[in-house]
Amino acid sequence: MGAARVVETLARTGGFSTKVARGRLFETTQHLLQCTKSVESIKPGGDGWASTIRVRLLHAAVRNRILKLASTRSGYYDVQAWGIPINDLDSMGTIVTFSATLIWLSLPRQGVFLSRQEKADYVALWRYIAYVIGCPTDHLESPDQARRLMEALLLYEIHPTETSKIMANNVIKCLEGQPPGYASADFLSASARWLNGSALSDALGLMRPSLYYWALMAGQCIFVCAFSYTNRAVPSWDRKKIDLLKRVFWQVIVDAKYGLKGKESTFEFKYVPEYTTITELGECVEEKGTNSYVERRNLKAFLIAVGAMGVGTFVAFKVVSGIVRSIF
Repeated sequence: MGAARVVETLARTGGFSTKVARGRLFETTQHLLQCTKSVESIKPGGDGWASTIRVRLLHAAVRNRILKLASTRSGYYDVQAWGIPINDLDSMGTIVTFSATLIWLSLPRQGVFLSRQEKADYVALWRYIAYVIGCPTDHLESPDQARRLMEALLLYEIHPTETSKIMANNVIKCLEGQPPGYASADFLSASARWLNGSALSDALGLMRPSLYYWALMAGQCIFVCAFSYTNRAVPSWDRKKIDLLKRVFWQVIVDAKYGLKGKESTFEFKYVPEYTTITELGECVEEKGTNSYVERRNLKAFLIAVGAMGVGTFVAFKVVSGIVRSIF
C-alpha cells in the first residue's frame, strides 16, 4: 500500500473498502494457492494457469474502464502523474511483492532463510506467472536480478500518500477480530510493523502497539522458525507438512463459511470503477471475536522460549562456576 501510484488505481475500484477488502484478500490468496498447488496446476489448462489468465483479463478491464472515465471527466484520474493504470511497472512491482520481497524481507524478518535453490525455484515460478499475466520478465531472469528490481522499486516507488494510509488501515480493520485467527488490531499492526519496519508503518499511519504485542510477534517468529526448520531437517516430514498446509489453507480460505463459502472466485469484474467510487477510511462491519487463537499460540511460544533461555542460562552459569571452582 506504500506505492503512491498503485493505490490510486486500487482506490478507484472500491475493492479495499472495509466491507469487501477481506473477501478481496481471500480471492488473492486463492490465486496463490492455485498457482502453488502443483506443477500441473500452473501448466496451460490447470487451475493456477486459468486463474492467472482471468486476473490478466480483470486487469485489462480495470485499465480500460479507468482510462475511459478519465477521458470524459477531468480530475478523475491523472494519467500524467500516475501513469496508465496497472501498467508494466505496476505489474513488475506486484510480482516482486509476491516473490523477492518475501524471499529477502518478509521471511528473513521472521528468522526464515531460504536456500539458494529455493530462491531460484521460487523466482522461476513467479517469472512464469509474470509471463502468463503479461508482465515483463527481463528483470526476473535470476534471483540477483529480482532482488535488484525489488530494491529499485522500494527506493523509487514507495512513497505513501493519504490514500495509502486509508488503504492500509482498511486492511487492518477488515481483518480485526475475524476468523480463523481472531487477531486484534494491535497484533495486526505489530505484525505489519515487524515485517515492514517502523518508518514505512509510520508513513502509512499504522497504530503503535505496546511491547506486549511485540512479544507476541517474537513468539510468532519463534513458532515459525521451529516449525519450518524442524520439518526441513527431515524431507519426508517437509513434504507431508506442505501437503497438509495446502489442504488446510484451501479449507480455511475457500471452503469455510467465513472464507469464500465454498465458491471459488473466477475473478469477475465486480469492483467496477465509477466516478463516485473512491475508497474511504472505514470501520469493521462484521462482529469481532475477542478470543484470538493466534495470539494465545504466540504467547505460549514466547514464554517457552524465555523459559528455555532462562534454564539454559542457569545451567551455563552452574557449569562455568563449577569449572572456575575446580581451577581455583
